[in-house]
Amino acid sequence: MRIRNGVYRHAAAGEPDSAPARDRQRYELLVRAAAHRQRAPVFTSYSAAILMGLPIIGRWPSTIYRLRPGPTGRRRGDVIDVASRKPIEPVAHEGALLTPIEFTLIQLARHAPLVCALAAWDAALLVPRAPGAEPITTPDQMAAEHHRLLPYHGSRRVEAVLSRASTASESALETLSGLTIEELGFPAPERQAHLWLPDLQTDAYVDFFWREFGIAGEADGYAKYVGGGEDAATRVLEEKRREDAIRRQVHGFARWTWADAWHRRGLEVALRSAGVPQTRARRLLR
Repeated sequence: MRIRNGVYRHAAAGEPDSAPARDRQRYELLVRAAAHRQRAPVFTSYSAAILMGLPIIGRWPSTIYRLRPGPTGRRRGDVIDVASRKPIEPVAHEGALLTPIEFTLIQLARHAPLVCALAAWDAALLVPRAPGAEPITTPDQMAAEHHRLLPYHGSRRVEAVLSRASTASESALETLSGLTIEELGFPAPERQAHLWLPDLQTDAYVDFFWREFGIAGEADGYAKYVGGGEDAATRVLEEKRREDAIRRQVHGFARWTWADAWHRRGLEVALRSAGVPQTRARRLLR
């Protein structure tokens, strides 16, 4: 199977089951083929992000993004050379050269839709709950790199991401949900809020919590229930017990899916039914 001019992969290697996974594989193979064919390219933006294993919301592009030191960028065919007036020290990653995470995320915010870039930023900024685990980067490091590069074209797009990025978004669905909540005019919730569940004698962390109203919200992608058999049934029962215990600690509870958050209406109905007020006018951010 031809990936790029002069680069092929064995057809028997197979493809992932889901369309998003196939799209991700397609673009990663395209970038790795470019690394194989070009002379020591330094990847950035989308191309560095995919090799770093970062997620996005939406489709991966068909263009390769490379660093080009100097004041001006350029595009030739399916290759975009990204200019940088400030010095950038490449980092080696799995046999490829990439721009550092902070520069990569800033370029992604310049090139991608807000919701797409925000998913990658949130994944990099996530502070793991496990003791001793560290995030890939921090809001302070992102802000410092942004100010170091100023002035540059697209800086306002970057600031829109920087002002919304979260250190507590544990999935792309939570990122999308947070942005949709803002679009719909609901007040900003706490992320990964801690609750003690006396019925179960355990801690719980809810994805979204409006503490002033005592309302909790959970974004559910259903992936944790997939697999079938006794394990899937056990997970469903455990989640039901957890949800029931949370409901006894709050005044209202809402649960929604990818489709609800993406199309907005389902999420709006879920939050209004739980009692969350819409305190601002709606606006479109994606």
